[in-house]
Amino acid sequence: MGSQSWQVRVAARGVGSGFLVTDRHVITCAHVVDGEERAEVTFAQYPDLGPLEATAIAAGEWRGADQDRGDVAVLELDRPVGVTPARFAAVDRRYAQPAARMTAYGFPRGYDEGILGEFRSASDQLIAGEWLQLETWTSHGQPLEEGFSGAAVVREDTGEVVGMVTARYSAGGGGRMLPSQALVRYWPGAAELVPVPDHSPEALARLRDLVQRCTDDCAPEAVYRSVMEPLTPLPPPPPAGGFLSLWDVAWFLLTEVSPVPGTTPWVNFAAYLADRTQDPAVRRALYTWAGDHRPGTEPQNSKSCPVSDGGTKWSPILVEIERSGAAHDAYLVSVYAIRDGRAQLVASNTLAEGRVQEYVRERLDHAFRQIDPSGDELIAFALPTDWLGKPVDAWPTSADDPTPLGCSSPVVVMDLGRRRQSRLQFKLEKVWQSLDRCSDTTWHRVECGSPQDPAKLRVRLSGLETAVGYGSPPDTDQARGLLQAGLNAAAPVIVWPRSGCSGRHNGDATAERCCSGTRFLDTLQKRLASLPPADLPRHVRELRSEAYLAEEPGLHWAADIALVWEDPRWFPEASVYSQSPVS
Repeated sequence: MGSQSWQVRVAARGVGSGFLVTDRHVITCAHVVDGEERAEVTFAQYPDLGPLEATAIAAGEWRGADQDRGDVAVLELDRPVGVTPARFAAVDRRYAQPAARMTAYGFPRGYDEGILGEFRSASDQLIAGEWLQLETWTSHGQPLEEGFSGAAVVREDTGEVVGMVTARYSAGGGGRMLPSQALVRYWPGAAELVPVPDHSPEALARLRDLVQRCTDDCAPEAVYRSVMEPLTPLPPPPPAGGFLSLWDVAWFLLTEVSPVPGTTPWVNFAAYLADRTQDPAVRRALYTWAGDHRPGTEPQNSKSCPVSDGGTKWSPILVEIERSGAAHDAYLVSVYAIRDGRAQLVASNTLAEGRVQEYVRERLDHAFRQIDPSGDELIAFALPTDWLGKPVDAWPTSADDPTPLGCSSPVVVMDLGRRRQSRLQFKLEKVWQSLDRCSDTTWHRVECGSPQDPAKLRVRLSGLETAVGYGSPPDTDQARGLLQAGLNAAAPVIVWPRSGCSGRHNGDATAERCCSGTRFLDTLQKRLASLPPADLPRHVRELRSEAYLAEEPGLHWAADIALVWEDPRWFPEASVYSQSPVS
């Protein structure tokens, strides 16, 4: 279809064919160049251009044997030419069933002007994961012979290039073709030239450039496994020789993997690399690329998040921190942006405890790019039970902004163990269906130093649909037991002071009446009882700001307020790695 003016004759150590893919770049076979640095290129349709000099700038894995893979070479012309380059078919085009008539333009001995042959692909099945088998279209047609190596294989009906001739068979007139998507494995420069469904050429080129700026310190197969394990069943990597580079992993995910509906392995790949590169500019750009290429459609069966009259529509960010088996002091930290009822992974890594705060701080910035701007931000930390008292809301907002995070955004915590229990999540959802209709918050007080049995408290709280306020921090076995009772009773809101009275009053009634825990509960009820439970994160942020701005912040009653607020409808289950990612 149309003029194939981009067909060229290539002369180096041998003579073969080639095709122009940009105004300066020609693709041919490595065995045509055979190690030569320079080659002579002649355009079959433009003899007046004369022979042009070119430099070999890239080559595949071919080393001289007939069965070697990567028989690809790229030549760069000494000057651009005003010839329209070849146009590639999309990677998902198939041409064996039904058979498509394909042509190749070669330069056998005695045919300096070239000759055309017609062929078909025997199957869409790759041979050794690399080649397709070509057969002559008719038994009396032009066979593949010396001089056809490097020729573009072109669909006659569309004029699109689908691959390149790399070898001929000694009998039968057929040979082998390297498909166009395999060419990109060996020359990433063609990434934006071969169409990939749902990805623009600019996006492919951007990802390629960013991946090539990352080091290959991580073994490509290990990266592939880490990215794909949450998306089981795990598609096998290329069967022959494995992955060539990190770019090869990216290209394989983009063109060969059929992802589970609602998943985007290429996005997880970009985020995985971003999490491990040392270059801040590359890290930010990879996170941006990942954010721009997440699915934007409403998933089926996503959880609805009803907003009560006058209530807040949240745009949540979820930070999950859990112990890892990698080491005694290791934690698996995962950051998710929640949008349209789906938790999208932003970053995940296994870290020592001392690195968690800095890691989360930087990844939160990337998560903000991916949440729904029509809602109010809400940062939720899902933590091990013994971490619930950690002052995550007091962490600096950013490296350049020492403002406490809880003053910049609403910050809540959730118990990771409770989040993983379907029974308690079910109960919490039922509670919130009732609380949606509430314009105020009922509080159940657990007084400072309460001696009550935690098991009986758990029974008392069951079904109350009430918030629970504790007068003392969970720094004793008794206080920890009472807090666990609130968690086990599916209390939707739990508040306590992280510092203050320990509850050891030794029976002194006056001390009990005047202790800071009692004052905390009194003020808590006074300030928050008239507010709807759904809006408490926003109002607690205001209290934290009030305390931070006080002349003596440490004396403010809300200076160290801890807030467990868990409405499962805002926090869909996130994909959990089956093991810690490869670091």
